[in-house]
Amino acid sequence: MTHRHLAPDHGPARRLSLPRPTRIRAAVLAGWAAAACLPTAQAQSSPDGAATTLPTVTVNAEAEAERADGPVRGYAAQRSATATKTDTPLNEVPQSISVITADQVRDQGSPNLQEALRYTAGMRTEQYGVDNRGDWLALRGGSGGTVIDGLRRPLTGWWGIIRNDPYAFERIEVLRGPSSVMAGQNGPGGVVNLVSKRPQAERSGEIGVQLGNHGHQQVQFDLTGPLNADGTLLYRLVGLGKRSDTQVEHAFDDRELLAPSITWRPSAATSLHLYAQHQRDESGNLNAFFPADGTLLPAPHGPIPTDTFISEPAFDTYGGTRSRVGWAFEQRLNEQWTLRQNLRHDTTDGTMRSMYAAWWDGFVDANGSPDANGTYLNRYFYAADDKDRTTNADLLFEGKLKSGSVAHTVLAGVDGFQSRASQRNYGDILATPLDVYHPVYGGYSLPALPDVPETVTRTRMLGLLLQDQIKFNDRWVLVAGLRRDRSRSSVDGGATQTDEATSKNLGAVWLADGGWSPYTSYSESFEPIAGTDAAGQLFKPKRGQQVEAGVKWQPPGSRLNATASVYQLREKNRTASDPLNPGFSVQRGEVTVKGLEFELTGQIANWDLTGQYTYTDAQVTSTTADEVRYLGQQLEAIPKHSAGVWAVYRFAGLTGLSGLRIGAGLRHVGRSSDGVGHLNVPAVNVVDAMLSYDTHDWRYALNINNLADKRYVASCLERGDCWFGQGRRVVLSATYRY
Repeated sequence: MTHRHLAPDHGPARRLSLPRPTRIRAAVLAGWAAAACLPTAQAQSSPDGAATTLPTVTVNAEAEAERADGPVRGYAAQRSATATKTDTPLNEVPQSISVITADQVRDQGSPNLQEALRYTAGMRTEQYGVDNRGDWLALRGGSGGTVIDGLRRPLTGWWGIIRNDPYAFERIEVLRGPSSVMAGQNGPGGVVNLVSKRPQAERSGEIGVQLGNHGHQQVQFDLTGPLNADGTLLYRLVGLGKRSDTQVEHAFDDRELLAPSITWRPSAATSLHLYAQHQRDESGNLNAFFPADGTLLPAPHGPIPTDTFISEPAFDTYGGTRSRVGWAFEQRLNEQWTLRQNLRHDTTDGTMRSMYAAWWDGFVDANGSPDANGTYLNRYFYAADDKDRTTNADLLFEGKLKSGSVAHTVLAGVDGFQSRASQRNYGDILATPLDVYHPVYGGYSLPALPDVPETVTRTRMLGLLLQDQIKFNDRWVLVAGLRRDRSRSSVDGGATQTDEATSKNLGAVWLADGGWSPYTSYSESFEPIAGTDAAGQLFKPKRGQQVEAGVKWQPPGSRLNATASVYQLREKNRTASDPLNPGFSVQRGEVTVKGLEFELTGQIANWDLTGQYTYTDAQVTSTTADEVRYLGQQLEAIPKHSAGVWAVYRFAGLTGLSGLRIGAGLRHVGRSSDGVGHLNVPAVNVVDAMLSYDTHDWRYALNINNLADKRYVASCLERGDCWFGQGRRVVLSATYRY
């Protein structure tokens, strides 16, 4: 039994106001923004002192064309670089891809990555319910990866992970299915690409505040524009400060984020983007590892309250700091060829001090002895320290070549990744039981941590890639890619593991009339797995292979995207917890996922909307003789059916109501199981709502997620623990914009 999922909190007495540095920073920035809004052209005086009004000048300019790394108006993006590393129209990508824009994240009031992806096809986001320890995402029934601006995120250890805040990003892109040719060493489910906010040529900014239930308070700002007269130097400054409690007593969720960036464009052929980010997270344990009894199943004393805090408020903590610096350089060499080079370095320090329930013991008495009629659960103390130092970079050459009616976009490049991750795991220590119905804290103090050695893991990855996007007669698009990967992972004083693989993809799109684009594709993935099983055998790399077919629709002149796709995905060498050897994993042969997905996003008349339906048949289809109980079973926590629709109506043009918007969403998550057929989690329907009013300078909004405050179990795992879903969250916000 693997004890891998815990979380944390601070002390019982907490301030409910923003920390002083945040208040001071907000006040300074508010003054800066006000000064920035002063008119640049003022009335002039004539020699005799009388005011002279300048003549009115009318300027007509078209909005800047959308770029793959730029902002999107509304919900429907037209271009992306996630699938090809080139700025490509979405209807020319022969794979299923979703783009969640900053406008959609704002309208839905999504405070984290998991919630921002709840209405996305093929995505499972609440595998571990309400969990602040990371963004756990399952794509097409399997694992995926997260990249930031196309570069891999840090490989932080198990604990102290610093979650990426959606407010720092212009768009969140989801490429479904094996994606190793572009994303590198990655899981077979797909990849999530976070596209950072970059400096813009037009001066603009916003400063906002939020208040909500559970003591939520937040201030945020986003300022951008030129720094010099000729516009060759641009800046952007994004930041937020948050102090909030949660639906779990004594558990809080605090964050401070500051992300400055500068772009220098000395000529039309050259661009250098420099950026930095510092983020500090500190939070408490939102999850408890409760048993099925009292969560999914009846218990002698009724359901366990969803706000029960399983740890000790006096010492429980989770989180840390992350500092990030990097650059993105682009140089057009001539009319055909462009060079791009990107580099990012991340420094992450994380800490965990927490407790979790011994779900396998069931209910016990006050002494920790078995008692089927008891109200106590045994607890284990767990502590860990994680540090990660990661540098990754790429060098890409893009060529646009044409011969008659055939146009090529050629991409050749190399990327590298280097990480030094150190970890101290202080182990599991049996603590005092807790009455989960009437908890009393203070009976267990932070134990003396043993002097455990630091485990240092060094990882190096190198990839070579070649891709050609071929367009025939403006009707057919053929995309072919090839990649060679090499990965080397070593533990100081221990074993070294080296893996190599070649990955391929091939796809075709027909650009038909009426905005229809039927497509088909084949793609592969490669993901090394560090460590050994209980017998000391190294794990084989995880491999994925997928065949997909579908059709995309972008009606000409509209802001609407629709995709329908079917696929079959085979995943080999999937790992799972070893039931006979706690703390170890096993590899279970082959998993086959067959799926169907529909997604519609965009604008219809006065409606902004997004909707999806997902069917995922994910089963173990090949395994060892002693694992036959898994054959034919749906993978744990993966529902076969899920759907969601979100729509916002704009009262445009109505006297007195112009600027008013009202929206609502319905999320359906179908029945899921624990992977062996012992526990079945019922389907759940959750309603979200929003109301907003826009004036010239201000936006006021009310967001309510889980409107009915529905209590539900998000998932139950094979080992026997269950996880509560997110309860009602209410946030009122006011944003000043210029």
